[in-house]
Amino acid sequence: MGRKTEEKFLILICGLPSVGKTTLAEKISKKLKQYSLISQNEIRREMGIKKMPKNQEKVLRTIDRLTASFLLNNRGVIFESVNRYSFRRHQVYGVASGCGCRVITLEIVCSEETAKKRIVQRPKVDKLLSDPTDPAVYDRLKALWENIEIDFKYPGEDHVAYIRFDSEKKQLQKISFIVSVVATN
Repeated sequence: MGRKTEEKFLILICGLPSVGKTTLAEKISKKLKQYSLISQNEIRREMGIKKMPKNQEKVLRTIDRLTASFLLNNRGVIFESVNRYSFRRHQVYGVASGCGCRVITLEIVCSEETAKKRIVQRPKVDKLLSDPTDPAVYDRLKALWENIEIDFKYPGEDHVAYIRFDSEKKQLQKISFIVSVVATN
């Protein structure tokens, strides 16, 4: 008899700047050895992008192809980025669905005050695209943020679970599992 393989998920980590996305993604990645970590900022760095591009199609398609490749080869994926737009999250959900995988959307939050303190304390890490050190970036992205709960307004995302984690309080705030995500096959 063949050994049953453990189901692999796409863990989509979302949140505003300095809420703890990268820190948590790296911790999860260290614990889950059969998962690959994809960071949108790291993809930009690898491409030599020095400023935030107005059109990110090349970056996004690269992420989608990497994600699909890992999932199709039975590796889980941890994808970390702001992921502020519902349409982009739906694109990522579609990549996972096309690979026959389920998604855990993990939104990381903390108070605005804490996030802005963290932003100011960030070191300048590289000469390419670096994480913001100006709290105004938080305000700009907050104004564009689309609530993740709208992702489930219409049918079609029955392979996606939603968890909200407060990195400041180190506690779960919300867990919404769609029935089919927790159902056994």
